[in-house]
Amino acid sequence: MKQSEYSLVDTWRFLLTKRKSIFIVVGLVVLTTAVVSLFMPNYYKSDTIFYAASPDLAEPIPIGGQDKNIRIYGDDSDLDRLFTIALSYELSQFLIDSFDLYSHYGIDSTNAKAGFKVRERLKKNFQTIKTKYRALHLSIEDTDPHKAANMVNAARNKIEEISQKIVKESQQKLMNNYEANLLKKQIQNDTLASRVNRNKTKYNIFEISSQSEIYTSLITRAEAELQSERGKLEYFSSRKLSRDSINKYASVVMGLENKLTKLRSEMIVFNANVSPIRQMEQEFFRNLDQINMDKERFKQLSAAVEAPFTALHLVESGQVPVQKSRPKRSVWVILAGFISLVSFSLFLILQEMYKDDRTGA
Repeated sequence: MKQSEYSLVDTWRFLLTKRKSIFIVVGLVVLTTAVVSLFMPNYYKSDTIFYAASPDLAEPIPIGGQDKNIRIYGDDSDLDRLFTIALSYELSQFLIDSFDLYSHYGIDSTNAKAGFKVRERLKKNFQTIKTKYRALHLSIEDTDPHKAANMVNAARNKIEEISQKIVKESQQKLMNNYEANLLKKQIQNDTLASRVNRNKTKYNIFEISSQSEIYTSLITRAEAELQSERGKLEYFSSRKLSRDSINKYASVVMGLENKLTKLRSEMIVFNANVSPIRQMEQEFFRNLDQINMDKERFKQLSAAVEAPFTALHLVESGQVPVQKSRPKRSVWVILAGFISLVSFSLFLILQEMYKDDRTGA
């Protein structure tokens, strides 16, 4: 085949002259590939499909919020959380330990790189994808179809368990914060109650709402009695009664004056301190209402932590496969034959072109 006369027709004719060699080489490659593929183990794939559940299902209904619109299915962030868990070290280690994958994959567990090797082997047989319908499709391949089904179902259950644990741990932390905050508020309110009681005792305040009226009434009555007794004292003094009688009325007047002075003094103290004490009492009752609300919220959180909830909605569980997923032996043989045909033909053409160049030189 001269380079100056080169054409596709000439190339085709040249390859036809070499068809026997091409046939032999391609045949050997196809036969070798077929034999080798027969020794490749069959792998079976089991699949499970599920949707992410909304974390709203794990939350208690807020006080006064019975009509809250609770989501059943999670959004993309919830699905991403499940996807991340599916690719986590915890899940892979669970499958390795639960199904003794060191022995199953024939890996020496005492080797320094044994952990890396077994996880890489598992990764080749483990696949997670997000479907166009926003579900998570999890599949596992294995030479044992029953083991493939058991592993994929165990992996899905473990994903739900880990997802539940994450939510429960968050709820537990929130509950602990509530408990600590409740204790702090309770101590503060008890201290405030002690201050209120101490100030009430100190300033002789027993009933804020009615004590002012009581003082007013007592003072009015004492003033009336004092005026009456003063009138009697003046009357009997003008009549020049005995000194003992006059002293008797004078002592009564003096007692009423002292009583009136004391009442007015107590009322001044009452008026000076009633406003701060009233403010402290109002603060105490506001805090008490908030503490009661927090206690109710704490009870709901405690119930939520103890109550089970679903982290995913199962669509399809893993079934025992009856048809192998790989190897595709026919595909391997066809590809090997095609690649060997193209490669060997190209080799022959380049070899012939090289001969022509040397002849021309």
